[in-house]
Amino acid sequence: MHDTFFIKKPATCETIPKEYMENVKKIHSVGDFGSKGYGYEWQEDEARKNLLRTHTTAVSSQMLYKLAQQKEFKP
Repeated sequence: MHDTFFIKKPATCETIPKEYMENVKKIHSVGDFGSKGYGYEWQEDEARKNLLRTHTTAVSSQMLYKLAQQKEFKP
């Protein structure tokens, strides 16, 4: 039903602040802010994978292509 597009280079995100990563792990595993979380064992290696959202539109991919053509990345 939905396509997930993984990015080859770089395949993973190497620079995520430790505090941010711990917060994401907590929210997914046990929840916070009134949620119960997803209740699964969160895995950092999965979280670091670079991919496009499954609901990415044609306009999103066109914009990503345009950004990739820049000499210096400027979102």
